[in-house]
Amino acid sequence: MKTERDLFETRISEKTVMRILGLIAELPNRRKTPNPTDISGQFDFWFDGGACQTNTGSQDFTLDDGTRVTVACPVPWLSVSIELSDGRLVTIEQKRQ
Repeated sequence: MKTERDLFETRISEKTVMRILGLIAELPNRRKTPNPTDISGQFDFWFDGGACQTNTGSQDFTLDDGTRVTVACPVPWLSVSIELSDGRLVTIEQKRQ
C-alpha cells in the first residue's frame, strides 16, 4: 500500500515548471544558427538552454536536459505541454470562455 509520501514522490514542483516556462518565455540569446555546444538537430532557432522547431500549430522546444515542451500557437488561449526527461508530464491549459 502506498503511503502519503509515496504519492508525492513523483510530484513536479512549481519551481521546476516556473524555470521551464521562464526559459521558453525569455529565450535567452536566441539565435538562428547553433553554437558548437548547442543541441544538434532540425531546429528553426536555438537559445541558451535549448532549441525550437516551429510547426503548423505549435512550437516544439527541446531543452538541454531532455525536457520537451509543446506550445500551441497561434491560438487565442494558452496551451502548454511539458514532458520532463523522466517521462513525467504537466499540461497547462487556459480555460476558454
